[in-house]
Amino acid sequence: MARFDRAIPPGGEGKITLTVNLKDYQGPVWKSATIHSNDPQKPSLVLNFHGTVRPYIEIRPASFVEFKAGREGQQEKTIDLITTSQPFQILKIENTLGDNITYYLKTIVKRRHYRLIIINRQKNERYSGMITCFTDHGKKPEIRISIRSTLDG
Repeated sequence: MARFDRAIPPGGEGKITLTVNLKDYQGPVWKSATIHSNDPQKPSLVLNFHGTVRPYIEIRPASFVEFKAGREGQQEKTIDLITTSQPFQILKIENTLGDNITYYLKTIVKRRHYRLIIINRQKNERYSGMITCFTDHGKKPEIRISIRSTLDG
């Protein structure tokens, strides 16, 4: 979103404020904005921004898990939840996947690092849903992890 002075006199100065919503972003981010004006010598200017978003709670490797239906053996995925700011506790976990999965939570470092182990229970079914971890973190009360099972091959 951009806010800016609509009219600037020749030789004058103006102000442009750019706001970027980085909710649910994690890691490197590149954004750009193009400024258009009636200046004949420089009718447009591109501003490039880059940085690294450090969320309140990092989700590693990602907030998305995919299982491949039809594979032999038990499939297990691991998600690490690590604070980059204030300590937190996971208060409860809910899921929309029913009996398609089982999961359990391990405390790696109390109030700083948790490991969520997710196990696929379906061998030949496709499904999708969400695991939601509810926390006592003031800035991150919910952590959502998307789960999907797709057909292999």
